Amino acid sequence: MGFVKPTSELLHRLNRAVASPRLKFAAILAADILGLRHLIVRLDPVNGCNLRCGMCFFSDPGWRSEHMKGRFSKEEIERLAGMFFNGALQVHIGCAMEPTMYRDYPWLVELAKAHRVPFVGFTTNGQMLTREGLERMVTADLDEITVSTHGVTKQTYEKLMDRAAYDRLHAALVLIDQVKREKGATAPRLRINYTICPDNLDELSAFFDVFGGYDISTIQLRPVADFGSTAYTNKDLAPHLPRYNLAIERMAAACRARNITLLANRIDPAHSKPNIAATVYKEGLLRYLNPNVVWRDDFDWRTSDYRHHKRRIVWRRQLMRRLWQPQRDAAPSHQAVFEVL
Repeated sequence: MGFVKPTSELLHRLNRAVASPRLKFAAILAADILGLRHLIVRLDPVNGCNLRCGMCFFSDPGWRSEHMKGRFSKEEIERLAGMFFNGALQVHIGCAMEPTMYRDYPWLVELAKAHRVPFVGFTTNGQMLTREGLERMVTADLDEITVSTHGVTKQTYEKLMDRAAYDRLHAALVLIDQVKREKGATAPRLRINYTICPDNLDELSAFFDVFGGYDISTIQLRPVADFGSTAYTNKDLAPHLPRYNLAIERMAAACRARNITLLANRIDPAHSKPNIAATVYKEGLLRYLNPNVVWRDDFDWRTSDYRHHKRRIVWRRQLMRRLWQPQRDAAPSHQAVFEVL
């Protein structure tokens, strides 16, 4: 039997299949004790973005003045890779920031693959993606590239994604298909990330009229979240749930007809319910690496080692406590509970 890559879709299915948060925390504890790969590492190499998307905190001048600073050096990333990549099941490059703003961004993929990470993803708005950079990432066996678009039409796309050009988006999608074809590669798989808000919801009905020519493997429909004082203010999907559910149903049928995996949130699109799945993910699996914070505020990664810090804070005891109180601190979260449809 061949090795099955731990794709996001597979992990979502496993998450849904194992309902008990106690069992999930027990599995995390066992993997930590046995030294098995289980971490989901999200790396933002630079605190910056070339866009000012209305639904994102980058459209908030106050947030930018406080957070938009700092970048890792290559030496710092190599140090972090030595700590985290060997325990990672997945490494995702680009989380809350734009990774193509890091000068040698293909090197990040090459480094993760050098550490034999089973699944490496790269998330971008595509506006600064270059042929040379993409060719290097394809050669390095990047598993998935996620391109964000928050509109189907040019007018909506450029309105919601300030500073982005609709033509550059499509040029990037064409480039991805071209480079894969030229190299005879099936990877990276292409994922489209579409953040749904009341103003772009109805455009989903025309999605495949515009994007149907691209080799898309996965579509992720992400409900708008409230990130504070952003430029876009119409963030409440609750009054629009009948339209939302109908749009999801139609997209699911269209994706099934095209053999495309659809990830969508039908459970709590308004982000109003306690989210125990987000607690398991954030407390047990996620290691977020950002120039301003690595994993936890109490971790001084420049002078301390990850394993040493886990011993110092008695990390396994914290996981054991979660076995008895798995829903402690569970609260509504902007991290959506996705289903594979």
